[in-house]
Amino acid sequence: MAPNYSFSTPTPPSPHFPTWQHAYEAVLTEADAKTLFKLVEVAEAAVLTRRASLEGSSDHHSERQAMEEALANLQVVKRERLKFR
Repeated sequence: MAPNYSFSTPTPPSPHFPTWQHAYEAVLTEADAKTLFKLVEVAEAAVLTRRASLEGSSDHHSERQAMEEALANLQVVKRERLKFR
């Protein structure tokens, strides 16, 4: 029986912010723990880089929300699947 992870509903793919989202989606589909660890690092870096590039802008509300959800879900992956504490 597969474990039940408590991810929030993934944001549907958007052509407006594919760079970080593709990295994030790769995490959600990876089964190998060694590969998953690296993918989480890459996804977090991509999200944080994009978030930093949006500082000072009042636009991109939906992307900002999707990034915060992605970061929260990456924390769940690290805690539940990679056993980070």
